[in-house]
This record gives sequence, structure tokens and C-alpha cells, in this order.
Amino acid sequence: MTVYADVLFLVNFSLDYVSLYITGRLLSEPMKTARLCAAAALGAVYAVAALFFDVPEAIYIAVTLAVSALMCVCAFRRTGILGTVGASVLLFSVGCALGGAMTAIYSLGAGYRESLSGSAGGGGAAVIVAVAALAMGAVFIASRVAVRRRGVGSAKVTVEAGERSATFDALADSGNLLRDPVTGRPALILSPSAASRVLPEAAVGAAVSDDAATAATSLPPDILSRVRILPVKNVYGDGVLLGYRPDRVVVGDKREVDCVIAVSAKKDGFGGYEAVLPAELSR
Repeated sequence: MTVYADVLFLVNFSLDYVSLYITGRLLSEPMKTARLCAAAALGAVYAVAALFFDVPEAIYIAVTLAVSALMCVCAFRRTGILGTVGASVLLFSVGCALGGAMTAIYSLGAGYRESLSGSAGGGGAAVIVAVAALAMGAVFIASRVAVRRRGVGSAKVTVEAGERSATFDALADSGNLLRDPVTGRPALILSPSAASRVLPEAAVGAAVSDDAATAATSLPPDILSRVRILPVKNVYGDGVLLGYRPDRVVVGDKREVDCVIAVSAKKDGFGGYEAVLPAELSR
């Protein structure tokens, strides 16, 4: 059977892009087209290169998983081991599900092999690209509907700490259940870049360190007295975020709310927003 490398690259690039897009949506990752394209191209190049090497199945699976991890690092800037592994497993699962859907579709038509061999006149590849585009569109629409059902909106939030004050575009999300375990106050989560505009530099530095809890102990007393340790749990395991008690937090123009600030380790923000506000504080 004759396999056309350009067609194989195009098919895998399209499917990898859609898989990365779906994975990013499921993980609520900020996504940039250029990074998704670079990661998808990496996966497509690997798919073509794999044709020229005959290796044992175990090695092939190990290399495939490693490439998946590299794709996640490239697409989502993931550096932590647990986060990268979790995203890679999800990407691999999404890719398998999408590949199964494509196989089912092609069982009713000319078939995947015909599209690669060119016997279908190039139509097979066009169908794959079209179906991939439709799948990505369906995921985008479904995620928008899910966001509305969850009661997610946006709000302007002003934070005052000492002599510093800053206003942020915040995502109001009912999924933000983070609280100060001592006082029970809900937490407004800021990205490091947003937090640096209003919180002390030393506090932000401790928050983004590898061991935030330990780093907090070396903070000056005036800062340490405002610091809170906030335990978090997600799909990647348990951890902590460094919190900070501000002087004042205002939602909208005038409504003052009682909350603490939590500094996230995510450097790119939250899907275009600088902060995540608990939905209960947006009403």
C-alpha cells in the first residue's frame, strides 16, 4: 500500500489539534492558536516518522506517551510532573475516543486506508478534516452551554492591600470552592502577574515557589501576619496555595465582599481572565 506522507501529516495534525483543543477545554487551560498548532505539528511529525521505524510494541507505546507529554508541555506550558502526566493521560484518552469515532465514520465509507493511499481521490482526507472541524465546533458550543448552566459569568473586582490597589477582570465561577480553612472565608484566586500588582512582592514570590508553605515561614512578620495557607485538591492531587488577607475587596462599583486572596501557580491566567471569583460573591 502506498502511503502519502503529506496526507498522513495533514490527517494527524487535524486530529491532534482537535484532541489538544478538547483537552484544553476540559482542563480550563488558557490556549493560544500558535502553541496548539506547534504541539499538533509535533504529533503529526511523530506519526510520519513512526512509519520508518520498526520497534517493539512496548517501546512504541512508551515513546507515544512521551510525545503526548511533550505536546501538553508545548500547548499548555505545563511544567509540573503530576500536571503533565494528568494532561497527557487525558490527551491520550481524548485521542483514542476521537480515533474510535473516525473509525466508526469510515466503516460507513471508503475507509481510512483509502484516504492514505490516495485511491479515494483525496476525498477521504478532506472528510477527516471536515469531521475534525465539526468536532471542534461542537466542543466549543458544548463548553459555552456548560459554562452558562454552571452559572459562570464575569465581574470587575478591585483589591486594596496597603497603599496599593488594582482592578481585575474576574471569572465568576461556581466551581471555585476554595476557602480559608480557619475563617471559612471564600477565596478570590489571582494569577501571579495580577497578584504582583497589588500584593507585596515577597508574598507573591513565596506563593509561586516550589514549596509555598515553607517559603512563607521566611516572610517578614508584617506580611506573614496576613498570609494564609489554603489546602487545595484537584485531579492532579493535593497541594496548597498561599493566601493573603487584603484590606478591602470590592465587586463591581460599590459592593464590598469579605474574602481572602489566593495566588495561583498558573502564570497565564484563567482563559483570558486575571482572577477567579467564587460565584457566591458575584451576586
